[in-house]
Amino acid sequence: MRTRGPMLTLLAVLAVGLAVFAVNTVLAGGPADEPAVTATAQSGSAGSDGYGAPAEAPTAQAPQAAPQAQAAPEAAAPQQAPQQAAPAVTDSAFAGRSAGNEVTVAMGVDGDKVVAYVCDGKQVESWFEGTVNGGKLQLSGVDGDLTADATNQAVFGTVAVGDKSWPFSAQPEDAPAGTATDRAVLKKLGTA
Repeated sequence: MRTRGPMLTLLAVLAVGLAVFAVNTVLAGGPADEPAVTATAQSGSAGSDGYGAPAEAPTAQAPQAAPQAQAAPEAAAPQQAPQQAAPAVTDSAFAGRSAGNEVTVAMGVDGDKVVAYVCDGKQVESWFEGTVNGGKLQLSGVDGDLTADATNQAVFGTVAVGDKSWPFSAQPEDAPAGTATDRAVLKKLGTA
């Protein structure tokens, strides 16, 4: 019976120790709240804390991973907006100047027809007639031609008169009384 006494005492101490460990684990958060062992700690190399843990706590890295995971589906889905062609130029009048301010340009659009007037106030005075196809203007005159790309907001192109040519731009203008393709209207816009 003497051998049973110390054995029972040892078992009693072990049972009390396990009970205290279980209570501490539940109250203190226990091993479930501890960070997982990192690759650095497993390889045996020491981190900044001397025990193989990285300089930053693993819990600081977890929130960074979540937004990246959420952003991945958005990045994977192609964002394809429907390609819409620039709106064709509609009935309106435009007035502008060449890039070097050598000539003024006035033009009027009516349906698929376009008329333009170009002058420098001294020697150059030329009329052009042509068509609009989508946003492309193609005009010709007695002594030159005019090509341009147009939208309802602006016209950009090149006009040639005789042996000279100039790049130009023109913006929408309120046409004076009359239609935008009326020669008097365009002449007034071109000399303004």
